[in-house]
Amino acid sequence: MEPIYTFNGKDITLNICIQIRGVVNELQKRLNISFPDAMLLFYRSETYKVLQQTENAFWAESVEYIADRYFEEMEKNDGSCNRTGGETMPEPIQNV
Repeated sequence: MEPIYTFNGKDITLNICIQIRGVVNELQKRLNISFPDAMLLFYRSETYKVLQQTENAFWAESVEYIADRYFEEMEKNDGSCNRTGGETMPEPIQNV
């Protein structure tokens, strides 16, 4: 199976997946939201896109550091997010 994420020729796919899970758990805790809602918020963020760019080694930072960058991004973008749960949630996707 071909690696999804590599760094210096090494497969770091598991490392990235662990970081994603950790950041989503951190968002869930800080915002008091469900895991799926936290995942959706993170997947829609620029922070998530940066995490996927393995050459920058952002993936090697702590979960807390990455989550802090997420919150900084949200505050910079629209000010709708704070660490105690003021996140504006996107509308739920309706099944057609």
